Amino acid sequence: MAKIDITMTAVIRPTILEQTLKSIVENIVTKENEFRLVLNIDPVGEKMKPKMVMRVARKYFEDIVYNHASQPSFPKAVIWVWKTSSAPYIFHIEDDWSINRKINVSKMIRILDKHDDLSSLRLYKLTTPKGRVFSTFGCKWRYNKEGFYIADKWERQFGLNPILIKRQFIDEALPRMRDNKNPEKQFRATQDYMVPVIKKWKYGLYASPGEKALVSDIGYAWRRRTRFVKPRGKSFVAWEVKRK
Repeated sequence: MAKIDITMTAVIRPTILEQTLKSIVENIVTKENEFRLVLNIDPVGEKMKPKMVMRVARKYFEDIVYNHASQPSFPKAVIWVWKTSSAPYIFHIEDDWSINRKINVSKMIRILDKHDDLSSLRLYKLTTPKGRVFSTFGCKWRYNKEGFYIADKWERQFGLNPILIKRQFIDEALPRMRDNKNPEKQFRATQDYMVPVIKKWKYGLYASPGEKALVSDIGYAWRRRTRFVKPRGKSFVAWEVKRK
């Protein structure tokens, strides 16, 4: 299998990170030397030093490239991990997702290799409807007998849920990305500067009809407890602490 970089954006919450990394190692990683962790740590979260995050990361990966950011910024974090990555495939994930069961990454790579215009395969966070066509993320998705769904439209189909991405797509998008806008929202037809990239690609969901969710958001309870929120009325670029 070709080398894979796991690009991860994180804040300071070692317990949540441990759950995420454990699920990755158990359900994604086959041979450790085929995977590298590219980790950005933003200086927000629990009141402890970033080295506590690294202590957890080193329990699960030997090959790690990391950055302790001086200021929290979601777009800068995504740009840094993508620029630092070099593998032909990038598995992108935030630090508060759990992989629910074993996933055949080699099969995902074979699908991406076979379909030249397929940019990525996203892991679906909900139970997939039983039909071979269903609607989500603002368009219809149609099942391909090879084991994935493909979007009818390109306008807003790329997202940062756990996702396996081709290097070529990353290389085309990076020069256009801006460090002051929510990175996920930049991959939309409303953003003229990104349209030349996103309209030439197709987008896939790695799921089968009737399949239960492949990934789960495990950060919700932590966010409520710590009062971390996305700012209202503006594009999300960094977490804020909600005042009492």
